[in-house]
Amino acid sequence: MPKFFGERIAPDLISLSQEDSHHALRVLRLRPGDTIRVSAQGLHFNARLEVDDQQARARILNEFASNDARTRITLYQGWPKGDKLDQIVRQTTELGVAAIVPVLFARCVARPDQAGKRLERLNKIAREAAMQSERTIIPPVLAPITAMELSARLQKHALALVLYENERQQTLASALKGQADLALVIGPEGGLTAGEVAEMGAQPVTLGPRILRTETAGIAAIAMTFALNRDF
Repeated sequence: MPKFFGERIAPDLISLSQEDSHHALRVLRLRPGDTIRVSAQGLHFNARLEVDDQQARARILNEFASNDARTRITLYQGWPKGDKLDQIVRQTTELGVAAIVPVLFARCVARPDQAGKRLERLNKIAREAAMQSERTIIPPVLAPITAMELSARLQKHALALVLYENERQQTLASALKGQADLALVIGPEGGLTAGEVAEMGAQPVTLGPRILRTETAGIAAIAMTFALNRDF
């Protein structure tokens, strides 16, 4: 069943964006009266498609349960090179991440050019992935922050963990205490400096004896966290 996000404009009516209206009417060739699914204000609905002057709207039929996770994970991802961040955003969104914050660490191989346009693309990827996985919310991809700004951000979470290749004892499983608000920090291709790890105020953890690529580590950690918290 086609899935869209919209804005609630009445108790039983949701307006779709111009882009989604075009997709529904011109690409999918849906017709008034077709049944669709739509999310608005963090809620899921079955709805009936209506059209008013080429503007698609959804008339709510009934609400159904959200499939979003109870555990809120914010991913603080070291800025990678190439299009790796596209993959990270897409797959972590499918898994259920709550938000993604790129971080410019000292050993980042690449630095963002025209960050505004890049963020626009990344948020579009997140939106498409949220639609595909039938999520209730679209996780925002926020503007990049520096390593110096990271510490203050992490203090706002109930638990902050950093995946660090030099950590040998503390595992992700032993560090998790069932917290509902979790920050996960992933370094870039060049890794994190010892100073960055010490200053950010996050607890270093290991995922095991194998070193994962930056585009793999966050995806693995998020999947493991949901599994450990029985949140699938």
